[in-house]
Amino acid sequence: MDLDQITEWYRRPRQALLDDGALQQLYAMLHPRTAFLKMLARGARVLDLGAGDGSLSVLLRWPEPDRSDLECHAYGLEKGEHFDAFASWELGDWNLAPPAFNGLQFDAVLCSHFIEHIAEPDTLAAWLGERMAPKGRVYIEWPSENALNQVRQPEAKAQGVDLMITHFHDDATHRDLPSRATVVEGLEAAGFEIESGGVIRMPWLEDQFMAAFRDAEDPFGRQAAFWLATGWSQYLVATKLGQRSNAPAG
Repeated sequence: MDLDQITEWYRRPRQALLDDGALQQLYAMLHPRTAFLKMLARGARVLDLGAGDGSLSVLLRWPEPDRSDLECHAYGLEKGEHFDAFASWELGDWNLAPPAFNGLQFDAVLCSHFIEHIAEPDTLAAWLGERMAPKGRVYIEWPSENALNQVRQPEAKAQGVDLMITHFHDDATHRDLPSRATVVEGLEAAGFEIESGGVIRMPWLEDQFMAAFRDAEDPFGRQAAFWLATGWSQYLVATKLGQRSNAPAG
């Protein structure tokens, strides 16, 4: 969006049709990241790469189904608020050395908005190929090329558009933006088969988020609406080729 487009989008009148809690639950239920987590094999060992505050532990139980059967581990630069809810956690800077986790193999890995912070993104696929069990599944989410085609955040802010980030380079910790083709090529070279993927868009929910949360104190709702409106994020799900993992059947 250019400056005029984002200003019009932000100010447009809307009517909320659901209460705040119902909207938040819908977002959690319909987002491909949550769908990936909720549909993993029973008892799978899961790693959250770039775990942030550790909110993955909240998604285990909400919304339904309750997936507290999953054995979850967290990796990040610093300890998140919810890290103690994980089976284990490890701190480190991938650009210095990838995580160790005492040599554990993982049945699933979630890697959400992490790869764009890595100096050499191809090292992620290589590490996944070594540390994931056969038939293990990986979810990778990162900005799409649409993130490069937005007005810069300070310009939007000056027009009253209260968002945390609009353009990819508004975040100084972002490095390169690897293309989908590059990520696919790396995964396939590491022994993975692409299962699904795409740009994340939810037009109805985007509109409802703006109706409910545009003027809220917490900026997440309107920020999520902007991401959905612009197709700011993309994702891939891939499966490691080979024999099935030892995770209990469900």
